[in-house]
Amino acid sequence: MLEIDLKIILAQIVTFLIGVFVLWKIAWKPLVEILAKRKYDISKNISDAQNLKIETEKLKNDYEQMLKNIDGKAQELIQKAITLGDENKQKIITESQIEAKKILDSAKKQIEYEREAVKMDLRREIVPIAISIAEKVTEKLIDKNTKKELIEKFLQDISKQ
Repeated sequence: MLEIDLKIILAQIVTFLIGVFVLWKIAWKPLVEILAKRKYDISKNISDAQNLKIETEKLKNDYEQMLKNIDGKAQELIQKAITLGDENKQKIITESQIEAKKILDSAKKQIEYEREAVKMDLRREIVPIAISIAEKVTEKLIDKNTKKELIEKFLQDISKQ
């Protein structure tokens, strides 16, 4: 059957303690150093990641601010272009109105000139005809002095028109 042998158990305990002592002296120190280094590396990586996160946030904020500035400048440039376009439009309209007024004034002057020329031509043509008619009519009715007065009056009436 199974018997418990105290010598074997005691030998196993002593062997176990010697093994633990040997491992303690040989392996414990390097194992603790490895774990400490690992702990340091992990904490350093976490710290670096936090620093990178902060730096990334800062860069993101800087870029967002730059985008806002660019949008503001773009809006400003668009507004300037619209204003300039409106000014140019108004300038062109004003110049066109001035030019149209000049053309209209010139046309009115030309029409007035032509009108006066036509009046003068009509007077030149009508006066001899009127004189001829008046002479024929007046020869029968009135003398030379009265003829002259009637012709002068007729010419004055035509001049007034």
